[in-house]
Amino acid sequence: MNGKIVRFAAAAFVVCSVRCGAQTTGPPRPVANAEKQIDIGAAAAPLSDAERTDLDKAVRKHDYPAEKAAIDKARTEHPDSFDLLAMWGRLAYLEKQPKDAVDALERADKIKALSETDRTTLALAYQFAQKPEQSRTELLKLAKLAPTNARYPYLLGRMDVNSQRMEEAADDFAKAIRIDPNFVRAYEELGQTQESLGLMDEARKTYETGAEVNRRQSVPWEWSPLDLGVALLQADDLAGAEKLFREALRYNPRFAWGHYYMGQLFHKQDRNDDAIAEYKAAVVADPRLRQAWLALGRDFKRQGNEAESARALAIFKKLEDQENAAKGRKN
Repeated sequence: MNGKIVRFAAAAFVVCSVRCGAQTTGPPRPVANAEKQIDIGAAAAPLSDAERTDLDKAVRKHDYPAEKAAIDKARTEHPDSFDLLAMWGRLAYLEKQPKDAVDALERADKIKALSETDRTTLALAYQFAQKPEQSRTELLKLAKLAPTNARYPYLLGRMDVNSQRMEEAADDFAKAIRIDPNFVRAYEELGQTQESLGLMDEARKTYETGAEVNRRQSVPWEWSPLDLGVALLQADDLAGAEKLFREALRYNPRFAWGHYYMGQLFHKQDRNDDAIAEYKAAVVADPRLRQAWLALGRDFKRQGNEAESARALAIFKKLEDQENAAKGRKN
């Protein structure tokens, strides 16, 4: 063994928060499909050859109980090892065990101050463990530690949205943009927050700026033109909205929401066959997009296609029930 155990995981903001190395400003919404190799810090941990082998096997299988068993065995001999606790926290977070991640990283922090990367992981783990105030405290520490990192006010803004602190969230997203004017995701979040505050003109200006910034990116993001397009659709600027929806679909031809809103636009124009085609494309791209199934069911009904309408509406109802049940479990 070379002493370096790695985790393969989707390249997402969650993963970036535990990667050893440089910080990145990553998107919390869509994720890249490419896989990345994540160093969990095993090389520095006091593991025997047998423990390292067991942990490596467990990591490759994504077997969290086995991962934890290997780490617990090592901790019986090294109960105060910062490296073992930090590694456990990173793995627990990757395996969607936020309470264990909090436990491990809190213990590690008492032994030695966490790195910026691990403190970010702790902040996010607090959030997923339903401890928003502790998460906010850690993010405020990080924002003070790294005042030029737009990622931290951005995350504070998302947390404030979850806590319905909308004015504070708008300030946070605006601060992230001031620090990094190319932070495309921050424009989207700021625009949505402004909409929730009833500031529709400000939101539209934010989306316009975000869409322009997005066009200058090496890999443009499909959500930026969509956000602006939806605002134009609501204002009955159908020509402008269609242009933006097509731009979004040019960036990602399998963008389910892009097809859904194109369908909504065609529906407004009484182009029902075109609308149905777009809704079908939306559910092919994302079979769980219940809004598209509902629209599809209604448009089939207008055409007199009762069988297809009933099928689409039944799928919508099933997805809606599943979503409501999931919300009930969280509450």
